[in-house]
Amino acid sequence: MPAVSAPGAAGRPRIVVTVGTDHHPFTRLVGWTNDWLQGHPEHLTATFVQSGTARVKPACAGSAMVEAGALEAMLDAADTIVCHGGPASIAAAWGRGHLPIVVPRRAELGEHVDDHQVDFCRKLAESGRIRLAQTPAAFTGLLDEAAGDPARFRTAFGDADVDAAVARFGDLVEELVSRPKRRPLSLPGRRSRAPLAGERASLTAEADKEQG
Repeated sequence: MPAVSAPGAAGRPRIVVTVGTDHHPFTRLVGWTNDWLQGHPEHLTATFVQSGTARVKPACAGSAMVEAGALEAMLDAADTIVCHGGPASIAAAWGRGHLPIVVPRRAELGEHVDDHQVDFCRKLAESGRIRLAQTPAAFTGLLDEAAGDPARFRTAFGDADVDAAVARFGDLVEELVSRPKRRPLSLPGRRSRAPLAGERASLTAEADKEQG
């Protein structure tokens, strides 16, 4: 499916959900979003889902892939950002002053090669950097909260804070994937940090492809 372009300014969604560019299907996140929208039909026209290779279609407007510029425009206009646990996706939210709702991919469900997203998302949640959802109930509760008061999902990170957080994020990824009995990931090392901070972490960035 070709990448979708951005809707007009008047039609830009207020809730943007993205599964990133990893080739593993993240059907669970799309399904949870569909379930939430079923109970909140008033948000159908205000939600957009970038669904990747998910095995279900979004109940709202959506596309498997989104052109980089179009995605950036939607993220800029969003009140709420929901994403998988990929570094570029999370940093894209940070760069726009958001605390994203994050659902980490799980290896046992065929969503990634290992559980590194689960590990470092827990650490980020402990430090208040993300809002973590690992169950349908938690996901529904967080989206209910965000829909009612999006300001509670904003952060006062400045550019320097985002850069520092991204740098720490890179250290954390390296620490987690270097543990014994964990399959090594093909990380780009220190090179990944500059694109994440400098380009506001476009979801089509190479870092997201490699780190998931």
